[in-house]
Amino acid sequence: MTITTSGFYQKNIDNLTRLNKDVGDIQVQVSTGKKSLSLKHDVHEISRLNATEEHKSEISQFKNNAGRIISDLEKMDNSFAQLENATIRLQEIHVQTSNGLISPQERNLFKLEVEGIKQEILNIANRRDAFGKGIFAGDSGNAQPFGVDNFGLIRYSGSAAERSLQVSRDNQLRQNFSGDEVFLSAGSAGEKFSIFDAIDSFSRSLDFAIQPGISSNLLSTGNSVDLVFNPGGQATNYKFDLVANGTTYKVDSNVYGNDFNGVVAGINSHTALTGVRAVVSSQNKITLTGAGVDLRIKNFSTDLPSTSDQYIAVQNVVASNVTNATILPHSFSNAEVESKLYKVFDHFIAMRTELGITVKTAQNVEDSAQETLVNLDVDISQLEDADMAELLTKLQGLLTNKEAAQATFSRLTSTNLFDYLS
Repeated sequence: MTITTSGFYQKNIDNLTRLNKDVGDIQVQVSTGKKSLSLKHDVHEISRLNATEEHKSEISQFKNNAGRIISDLEKMDNSFAQLENATIRLQEIHVQTSNGLISPQERNLFKLEVEGIKQEILNIANRRDAFGKGIFAGDSGNAQPFGVDNFGLIRYSGSAAERSLQVSRDNQLRQNFSGDEVFLSAGSAGEKFSIFDAIDSFSRSLDFAIQPGISSNLLSTGNSVDLVFNPGGQATNYKFDLVANGTTYKVDSNVYGNDFNGVVAGINSHTALTGVRAVVSSQNKITLTGAGVDLRIKNFSTDLPSTSDQYIAVQNVVASNVTNATILPHSFSNAEVESKLYKVFDHFIAMRTELGITVKTAQNVEDSAQETLVNLDVDISQLEDADMAELLTKLQGLLTNKEAAQATFSRLTSTNLFDYLS
């Protein structure tokens, strides 16, 4: 094989170029402290590095989500603390009003305070986050999830589902609580009730003297009595227990257009056992007749709004139009009001406890994610960081080779073919 002078020169130039490139690459690695990875030589390391960085990005997002959950729920915890305090005050008012010595004027003052507490709770229910969304709106983003309808009742227009964020590949944690579960679902399963309805019942009960939950003997002054029911409107359901000589009989009837014949039919369906007969004596007045019967009514209720009038006026003298006593819905009774207020308090405690558990779980996720990120940074560092001792040794070798190649090339370029023929 014949080697020309030009070919020899080109081969040496290529060698010097390669040495310069290798020296420059190592110098960059030395100055940055990072390995110079290439697809040609470091496919496995590049693959591991990409996978580790993707995992780090995913864990960072989970950590950020956990931090946001903690922040949102800690702000919501302040609202739960205020709700607990408001409920405690309602219980205190109930204790103060649960004696027969306070005057109607004093009851009215307590009623004004109860209405103020209801408004406070409504304001809490409509609080917004930094983005203008109701914190108790569930996942709806509604700015004001609670409003007052034409009947004066508080209605919920948010979602029953809460917002949540991913904190691992398989798990999510709630970011808030829906207004439905916080304000409309107190009590046990199957007996859920609205916080606001319970407060309305308490407020309405303060318009009257303490209600025992069961009437006195309706026939204690004779063999007949008039019962005047509140007007029911187009369609109203009336329920109560008729207690005759200690035995309870249920009456559950619908009234259409203030026609109380349905209630009369319900009472008369038990006449054979109770000895009591009923007739409609006027539009919403029923006359009961019975001889020697201890007759009482308890657990009275209707499906009318809690802000509407609900009562049974007792007129001992038939056709006198003089009311001697008033039977109120069971929800207005002293024992029922007390029971619901305690259930409301227990409900808020349970909600706040669940919030605390969620916050603790999110904190554990955040701590675990931080530890994982530290370990991933170590792995990435091991893949990216250069071995300085190895690089410097290699650089020294390349520089030596480069000097030798340059010296050789210099000598060759200063000699010609005639020098070799002499």
